[in-house]
Amino acid sequence: MLDDLRSSTQGNFDEPDIPENVFVPSEGTTDKKFLGMTAVERMFLSLFFFMNVLIIGLALLLATGRIVL
Repeated sequence: MLDDLRSSTQGNFDEPDIPENVFVPSEGTTDKKFLGMTAVERMFLSLFFFMNVLIIGLALLLATGRIVL
C-alpha cells in the first residue's frame, strides 16, 4: 500500500493535466483594449470628463444668472 502511494507521487509533474472542456487562450491573443486603455484607465477618464462637464455647467449657470449661490 505504501509502495503504491510512493510510486504515484513520483509521476511526471512538468505538464498539468488540462481537461478537454477548459478554454486555454492561444499565445497570440492579447487583452481587448478600447483606444489602447485598460478598463481602469477608461473609468478614470470618464470620471474626469464628468467632473469637467459638471464644473463648466455650474460655471455657465452662475455666469448667466440662472442660479444664485
